[in-house]
Amino acid sequence: MPSAIDYSKLRVLLIDSSGNLRSTIKSMLESLGFARVRAVTISERVLDDIAENEFDIILLGHNIHDRYSGLQLLEEARFRKLMRPTCSWVLMSSDPSQESMLFAIEVQPDEVLIKPFTMSELRTRLDNLCHRRAALEPIEKAIERNAPNRAIKLCDSLLGKSDANYYQAQLIKGRLLLDTGQYQKAEAVFEGLYWAGKELQPGYYLAESQFHLGKMNEAQSLLEGLIGNHPLLIPAYDLLARVHEACGRLEQAQDTLKEATRRSPRGLTRQLELGRVATHTKNLDIAEQAYKKSISLGEHSCQASPDSFIRLANIHRMRMLEEGHDVQQGLTEIEKLLARGQRRFPKDPEIKVRSELLMAKTHQDLGEEERAAAYLELARSSAHEAELDVDLEKIRQQVLAEEPPRIVQQREEPAVSGKQQDPVMSAKVNRIGVRNYMAGKPGQAIRYFGMAFEHDKKNVAALLNLAQLFLEAARDTPSRSDERLKMFKRYMQLAQRLVDTKSHQQKLKQLDEFSTMLISNLPEGSLGSLLK
Repeated sequence: MPSAIDYSKLRVLLIDSSGNLRSTIKSMLESLGFARVRAVTISERVLDDIAENEFDIILLGHNIHDRYSGLQLLEEARFRKLMRPTCSWVLMSSDPSQESMLFAIEVQPDEVLIKPFTMSELRTRLDNLCHRRAALEPIEKAIERNAPNRAIKLCDSLLGKSDANYYQAQLIKGRLLLDTGQYQKAEAVFEGLYWAGKELQPGYYLAESQFHLGKMNEAQSLLEGLIGNHPLLIPAYDLLARVHEACGRLEQAQDTLKEATRRSPRGLTRQLELGRVATHTKNLDIAEQAYKKSISLGEHSCQASPDSFIRLANIHRMRMLEEGHDVQQGLTEIEKLLARGQRRFPKDPEIKVRSELLMAKTHQDLGEEERAAAYLELARSSAHEAELDVDLEKIRQQVLAEEPPRIVQQREEPAVSGKQQDPVMSAKVNRIGVRNYMAGKPGQAIRYFGMAFEHDKKNVAALLNLAQLFLEAARDTPSRSDERLKMFKRYMQLAQRLVDTKSHQQKLKQLDEFSTMLISNLPEGSLGSLLK
């Protein structure tokens, strides 16, 4: 039983535009034992208060009709890095619409309460938050001190596996490993959590680890499975689009982002990404719509960017080259957009340079070489006056969307960093995997079989063991059977190219026979002895 929290010592900031609601919620908090509650109306000035003071809990009201809404303040607080790990944020929303809730989740408060709520609901949420925060406080203080390695060690030493907050600590550990570029270690952490049944967040972060390691097929399979089971997991669409683009599948990347923006249209950076990818695929209608939406969203977002105006102007430039297009009207639209951008971002040192580079290209397209040269010289002069040490050619490529898409060479499996192929070590690690499987730890077994394959790409035993475990996993978790069957088929295909002994052939034949059966008809338990 968790010990009681002494609420009287906690510093609370209550933010809401309604004076009556502030009074009501403050009374609720005081009834629960809170003694240090500051209640203020919502405004941009609140962010300075948050930056200058240390609060334990921030209760933030989001009301649909506010000029400056709670979601905007939350977004800006995260953008300005004011959401300290040791402070809990509770968003109190009067807008339960799917669009607002998805956007709220993306901005990542610790809790979301739908107004009106009862004192019992408020107590339950605050109790859970405070107990979790107390358990994880040393970890979060290390993060706040920018000591990630210390925080990672605490995630293992502070809480035992039986502790209710162990999962949360391991999730924090995995994210810290991701943030510090330790992708193989992060993969191991999230793989363990994922196979332990914690599907949603570990699954997403496991896919992110695989993406950074170059395991594009695995990442794609996992993300598609997550989206199938959780179609509102919007960040999974973003990551899947990156996977598609990295593999050169720009149309699929575009379609994935388009679906993500349909489900959650308030993400400004996602609209910019859709516009960028659609520009590369020459789908100018999609790009134009995305950039217009990003301009509209930028009216009320701290993430507003000159990119929206520059890139939309470039789309108009590209349209001017289409047959039958009104050139003069196109030129006027470009000039208006660039002027709007400069008015909207007068302190941006590069926007004038970028605008002049775009105008240079526009006049070059029109065959007006003298005017093009004049604008190019203006861009050089503007960069010099602003004391910008920039590569004009690189900026020009960015402005004109001439930078190549983010395609990387796809690898079937990444080599173990800094290590040569080691068949002896591979066999040893494969045996460890077998022992883990016999001990009822399939997630750990899969990890070791994967490591065995990395040490020796010709280790058929490890491949066939992986195939068996993924087939068993497909049988035992019907909700994820499709993604796990894909992995089964992948390892079977790799094994078929390498099978050379009688025992391997027998195992391959056995698994092949199982693969012809309906998943629901597979026998329970082990589908055969693992190869050592």
